[in-house]
Amino acid sequence: MSFPNESIAKFQQMVWDIFGIADDRLYSNWDLLSNMERFTMWALKGIRKGKIGDSNIPLPNEKPENASESFSHIYSTAGIKFNLIVATAWFFALMNRLHIDLEKELWQRFPNMCSYCKHMPCACETWKDKKFEKIKSEDKNQPKTMAEFQAMFKKIYPPEKRTLEHAGVHLAEELGELSEALHLFEGTHKKKYFTQLEIEAADFFSCIMGVANSIEMDFATDFYQLMPQKCHVCGQKVCVCNFF
Repeated sequence: MSFPNESIAKFQQMVWDIFGIADDRLYSNWDLLSNMERFTMWALKGIRKGKIGDSNIPLPNEKPENASESFSHIYSTAGIKFNLIVATAWFFALMNRLHIDLEKELWQRFPNMCSYCKHMPCACETWKDKKFEKIKSEDKNQPKTMAEFQAMFKKIYPPEKRTLEHAGVHLAEELGELSEALHLFEGTHKKKYFTQLEIEAADFFSCIMGVANSIEMDFATDFYQLMPQKCHVCGQKVCVCNFF
């Protein structure tokens, strides 16, 4: 296979190949999380404004005179697609830093069914038995590519059953829970909180797919269009940006 028809693991590795050195030198875990939150919030602004936008946006040839300004004034009005992709790139960077195999966690959490009611499509609204059971997954049914994972989530959580705004609120909720899990793990270094962090990471990505499905976005294709194995800001295969 080749991009964009690749696995989530390959996309996660691509983010490392592009940004790994810069991330390790310049950003703490909290910086990575902060940038995740930053671009997620701008994607949510796109939802509130009703602006889907494009996956790729033109940036000025010259960087801002004040590095602290970055291109924030452009990003904040770019709409949903661009900011959702960049938020996911920062998310992948955090997963790389923590050595979390996102694809593995996704399949353990969502093996072709909702992680709560165990149905596809999700039947949580009518689910009476609130007992949680360990899910048994069969590897032979596991999606192979990011596009296939997106299609799986579309079947589990059909976008026509909720509004885009609902999907956005759910994304914000899971971002908060991921942030809380990281806070607890960083503060205690306890294994149980790292396990919770892995679970929340899977939930957060499922909600990224939820928003993408709500706007009929081909996430893998749009991701690769913005970052075709090189930084979307400096254009280098190994990012040389000092701030963005």
